[in-house]
Amino acid sequence: MFWKKRQEQDVEAPEPVMEAEPIEPAPQSTQAELEKAAKELAASLRAYADASYAAKKAVPDEELTAAHCKVEIARKIATEGRIAYALGRCLPEQMAQWHAWSQRDDFMDWVGFAATNITSSRTAEEVGAGRVVVTTNDFTYRGRHYRLVFRDSGLSSAPDDHVYIGEVHFYAGDNRVAKFDVTKDLMKEYSEWQFADLTGFRIGTWMQEVLEMSVEIEASQEKKMNRFSDERARQAADEIDLG
Repeated sequence: MFWKKRQEQDVEAPEPVMEAEPIEPAPQSTQAELEKAAKELAASLRAYADASYAAKKAVPDEELTAAHCKVEIARKIATEGRIAYALGRCLPEQMAQWHAWSQRDDFMDWVGFAATNITSSRTAEEVGAGRVVVTTNDFTYRGRHYRLVFRDSGLSSAPDDHVYIGEVHFYAGDNRVAKFDVTKDLMKEYSEWQFADLTGFRIGTWMQEVLEMSVEIEASQEKKMNRFSDERARQAADEIDLG
């Protein structure tokens, strides 16, 4: 029928199904982007600073490097070979009163090693605002002339410091063979001069003789201590009755 055909024509065809578009991730927040940019900038600046420092860093000075190495070797020889002890402590302590004792008739009884032809003097020098006491000791040991000059600069100028500072200049013949810095800490119960550093050193046969001097001094001191202890024991024994 005519009206039936018209109805069939009026029915709309179904719309085609559209494909879904892919969902893009949401953009990062402004704060996150700022933090990322800050990290990248910091890393870049650090790399720039390192490169700038490397470019401006002084080229290693071979001569200076050799000088440091030479000083370190000399310091090792002096300290491990006991030269630092002998000249930085043992001999200066032994000779501390020679300038006064050398006027006494029994002076040689107080000399702890086989030194002869001893002369000793003390003077003072004004150095800037300070005063340096200089003691010069000349002597002969096994037929060779030696001189030990001790320069006592007094108490350190550092605030609240209790350390005396000095220098030891040691001569074998006419040649200065050692120059040491020494210190004495007054806060210690029994303070003595101690080796601090080395500022001059010449290897030679004098080193063996200096070690022999220190050994003789140590043996002499031990003998005196034993003698004192033995005398006390004798005196105590006389006063003891065990029945």
